[in-house]
Amino acid sequence: MKAEETLDQQLEQPTDADHPSSGPWNVTLGLGAGYAPRFEGAKRYHFTPIPYGSVSYSGLGSIGPEGLGANIVKSGGFRAGLLVGYTSGRDENDDPHLQGLGNISGSLQMGGYAAYQWQGFEVRTKVLQAVTHSGNGLVGSVGVTYALHPATDWMVKVGPQLSFADSDHMKRYFGVTGTQSRNSGLSTYTANGGLNDISVGANATYQISPHWLLFGIAKVSELVGDAADSPIVQDKGQVFTGAGLAYHF
Repeated sequence: MKAEETLDQQLEQPTDADHPSSGPWNVTLGLGAGYAPRFEGAKRYHFTPIPYGSVSYSGLGSIGPEGLGANIVKSGGFRAGLLVGYTSGRDENDDPHLQGLGNISGSLQMGGYAAYQWQGFEVRTKVLQAVTHSGNGLVGSVGVTYALHPATDWMVKVGPQLSFADSDHMKRYFGVTGTQSRNSGLSTYTANGGLNDISVGANATYQISPHWLLFGIAKVSELVGDAADSPIVQDKGQVFTGAGLAYHF
């Protein structure tokens, strides 16, 4: 399963504003378990660990499951910066349906992001290009979240997101070459770049104590466009859920 599906979602990770710190360091570290598709478009699901958290210093940048982020521009509710991340690729042994398609190597990614916050709303976009195994291509997303506090110790974030990718990425993850077709039995298929999924996600945290918190995550997505039409895809509708425990200091 690709790292983007479980970890690279703004809704799933804490920010400095979510859990303020009295000093320059803001650290939230946690671990949970999720139930997710074995790969994008899979009909079979499995349990997977969820690292949750971030480490940041004076609002200059952060390190977390999304990768390394550096804030370059901060003005009012607007901020923009650089991102360095990693995607784990895909293994044909992840699921019987992938047999014969070969493995997709993980890759280091570099790119940037821009976000704007207004009251409880945040609009965020990001783009990441594979710089090792560059054939993995470029991916990006545009999303909106709304944060609300239904009770003193509760915070909930909800919102939609659009994900897109270039033709290199789409061919690598959703295309089927002649060789792959002979090895797997799937029909040959060429996937072009564009919008590849639409999702709605939610993240809830409950503050058990000044330092400990529980978190829960849910995401529903629908593969669209050339991704949805790929013979690799067994189910266009995908669901991800998870929960865990984190410590903030």
